[in-house]
Amino acid sequence: MSKTVELPDDLLAAVSDLALQQGTTSEQIIEEATRRHIALKRFDSFVRANEEQARSLGIEESHVPGLVNQYRREQRNRS
Repeated sequence: MSKTVELPDDLLAAVSDLALQQGTTSEQIIEEATRRHIALKRFDSFVRANEEQARSLGIEESHVPGLVNQYRREQRNRS
């Protein structure tokens, strides 16, 4: 699938410069940047959802190391 996207001149120039420096194409730079942006947004969403879940369970950041250790002990005992 193909889509034409307009970019401001300064951004397009920066992409072109980077592509030249890296020996690749502007299209590849934009594709990689888009993939990274999507991955970052998905990760941010995952973190927010888990922060909300932790809050609803009364879990604070300081509890995490103990919970991780507890989980690991339980997993070892299963073996």
